[in-house]
This record gives sequence, structure tokens and C-alpha cells, in this order.
Amino acid sequence: MLFVDSHCHLHDPRIISDVPGIENRARIANVQYMVSCATMENNFELTAGLSRDFNSILPCFGIHPWFVGNISDQWKERLEHYLWTYPSGIGETGLDFTDKTCDRDLQIKVFEHHLRLAMELERPINIHIRKAWDTFIHILKKIGKLKVPGLIHSYSGSADMIPVFETYGLYLSFSGSVTNPNAKKVVTALKRVSKKRFVLETDTPDIYPYLPEPQVFRLNEPKNLPVIAQIASSRIGMKFKVFSRQAYDNSLNLFYPILQGKKDN
Repeated sequence: MLFVDSHCHLHDPRIISDVPGIENRARIANVQYMVSCATMENNFELTAGLSRDFNSILPCFGIHPWFVGNISDQWKERLEHYLWTYPSGIGETGLDFTDKTCDRDLQIKVFEHHLRLAMELERPINIHIRKAWDTFIHILKKIGKLKVPGLIHSYSGSADMIPVFETYGLYLSFSGSVTNPNAKKVVTALKRVSKKRFVLETDTPDIYPYLPEPQVFRLNEPKNLPVIAQIASSRIGMKFKVFSRQAYDNSLNLFYPILQGKKDN
């Protein structure tokens, strides 16, 4: 049984020095691929380097909504350079309106550019949405259905919105949040998503799962994906092997453009 971590951040300064160990532990846990998402121009090259060093690391390049205020005048050119140079996806990008002082107009402008690139280059896009669901749906209606699938990472929206997102070519990714015993909204969403439209992630090094062990602060890593799958499958009443195989197959369909590009290289 194999797994794909559809969203993590292996460039993170808290863990990058241990990536060889992380990759080895992931392999032992049958995590075949890890989709590592850049978040700003300063970590594009780190993410690219990791994908060069490890065939199991699939890169995505993008500007996270938290960091749109730090973009350079050449951010579009730099982003497109990495997307053209490497078999890669787009992201992490999106909208986050949790901070009421954020520049929402700039977030929207940057995010829309990422979406257009995803359409033009036919690449999967890794999307972050927090407290901006109405705006996101408005943008999707303007941009139209994606030519290749994308995903909303660590889904936190309502179950009722899922059919809308699926209509626009999006998958829903579920993180360690689904292991929280109090995460009823997330479990309801996982039950609602179509069989062929869910994937799993760790969001490494964050969102450490709720495990049957003493809860102490620790950094997450992709090796924890199988236990996330095990807890998630039990919470929706689905057999672990069936659930995990479906998530794996969905991930391969979602990230096919990156995987095919790696093979061609």
C-alpha cells in the first residue's frame, strides 16, 4: 500500500537539514511521493534543489497569500522561470482573510495570476483558502474550470460547497486536522467529497496529527501520512486499505503532469 503526501513544505528552515532522514522515514512508511510547496521567491531555489536531489519530491512554486507583501518587481518572471525549468505544480497560493489588515486586493491579484498560469501551462495548483470562500468562488466563476485538476489543501470549508469546487476541477485535500476528535466539520466534508476527488496530506512540518500517544509539541513529517489515513478512514466508516488505495490513485491522477515531466527528464 502506497501513499502520496499532496502538500508539505520540506524547504522549511525547521526541517530542511533533516530532509535526507525525512525522505528515508517516508520511504519506510510507503510514502512514495511528497509534494513540496514553495511559499515565496526566497524558497523557490530551495524547493527546486530538493526536487533535484530526491526523485520522491515533487515541487510546486508559488506565492503564499501571507507573503504577497514581500513580492519583488520580478516575481512573475521568477515564478514562470521555475515552472518552465522544472516538472512542477503551482502553489502554495490562494487567499487568506483571517488577518483583517491584509491587502485583500493584492492577494486576489497574485492568486488570479497563479490560476491563469495553471490554465495556460496545464499544471496542478495547490490552493490555500481561509475565511475567503465567497471571494474564491467568485474568482472561479470568472476564471472557469481548470484544464487539469487542482486541490484545496487542508480543507476547512463546509461540506455544502464541495460540489461547487468539484465542478471547477478541484480535489479536496485532508490533513492531520481530520484526526482531531473535535473536527466534526472536517469529517462531514470528507464524507461528502466524491470518491475520486479526495487526497491526503501532512502539511509538514505543521498540523501534527492527534495520535494515541502523549500529546507533546513536535514537528510533523510525511511518515505520519499512513496513520492520518488510518484514522480518517475509521472516522468515515471506510476500510483502511480501500480508502488509502483510492487516495493514492486520486493523487496520481492529480499530479500526473509533474510525474510525467519527471519521467521525461
